[in-house]
Amino acid sequence: MITNGCLAWGDTHRTDWSTVPLPFPARSFAVLGASVSLAVASLLAAPAALAHDSLNSSTPGDGTTVANAPEAVSLGFSEAPLEIGAQVVVTAPDGRVITQGSPTVVGDDVVQGLAPDRPAGTYTVNWRVTSSDGHPIEGTVTFTAESGVGASSPAPSSASAAPASPAAPSTASSTAAATATLSATASPSAAPTSAQDDGSGISGATWAWTIAAGAAGAAMGVLLVRARRRSDRA
Repeated sequence: MITNGCLAWGDTHRTDWSTVPLPFPARSFAVLGASVSLAVASLLAAPAALAHDSLNSSTPGDGTTVANAPEAVSLGFSEAPLEIGAQVVVTAPDGRVITQGSPTVVGDDVVQGLAPDRPAGTYTVNWRVTSSDGHPIEGTVTFTAESGVGASSPAPSSASAAPASPAAPSTASSTAAATATLSATASPSAAPTSAQDDGSGISGATWAWTIAAGAAGAAMGVLLVRARRRSDRA
């Protein structure tokens, strides 16, 4: 305190720095830092938001061999798929489509019943479902049954069946026929994506990076313009 033009001993002058405004460069860097932090946080969250459901398991398992042809096939996904758009086409070793009825969604699984006549051999399961995020995904599973069930269940021996049996359709042709069936019954507006395909996530992340970089560049441009105007006024 000043008394009669003199500074009294013991008086101190304290400055409350919390109320002192930051100079323009400091404010500019603070705003820029906040913008960059927000952009980075958005990019870190982007992959999780862009990820689609995937096939985790199947019964019978993909590429496995079972003793008898099953009554149904089950597909287990990472999240519960939507009821709408679920399709499963099972092709028997003789080229017949033996799916019976519509697939049923039970929790995270899609279950498809099969026809009574199920011969021995390799089966192809072509599936298409709508993932929990509303995006269609599809894939293929194969398995082999050592014994069949129904009218065509007796598997002929290799010695006697070779000359008389007609050549079984190739796996490639069976898969192509099943895929055509799926395409004919699918929604025309749906753009399917393979369950093992990660390309959509990468494309989305690229867009996120582009948007974040543009936002950071715009913020930097605004700050530079403001700095130039202040320097011109000074």
